[in-house]
Amino acid sequence: MDFFTIEQYFNKLFSALFVILLIPIGAFIGSYLGSIDPTGAQTNFSLHPYYLAAIVAADWLLIFVFYNYRIKSIRNGRGLRVKLEEYFRLTIVRYICGSVGCLVLAYGFYISNNELFTGAFVVSLLALGLLWPTSPKVCRDLKLRGDEREMVYYKKDNFQRCYRDYGACRF
Repeated sequence: MDFFTIEQYFNKLFSALFVILLIPIGAFIGSYLGSIDPTGAQTNFSLHPYYLAAIVAADWLLIFVFYNYRIKSIRNGRGLRVKLEEYFRLTIVRYICGSVGCLVLAYGFYISNNELFTGAFVVSLLALGLLWPTSPKVCRDLKLRGDEREMVYYKKDNFQRCYRDYGACRF
């Protein structure tokens, strides 16, 4: 990923995450509109809703285990640029997995018209919102200290100066 300032890094990260989150929201709206039956009849489906809930719970468990395992190796990166690039990839993977869980919930609502899927969908979106990578959260996750923390926390320095002066960034 190419970025020259910390602010540009966060703008690219937020744009990618918004697009990832729009997919399950659109799918849920589509499933809601597609499940409206003018006669008011309920559809019966043989798959029990708890199976889909178990799939989503396993997905969230996978998200937390994989994230906590992977973030430890990212913290040991050589420079700030490398850490931020790896954090970007890890955050994208985390949100893709969360979006897949939301898509399963939208599908569950579509096939069963059960309101519990709506509540679980909203809770999943709120959980993804709580995991949103703000600059203080990135500093906390990567355990940044000193100048690196100040650069990310306040979005201060740019990386373009490093390329112009040294040929490669040495953070």
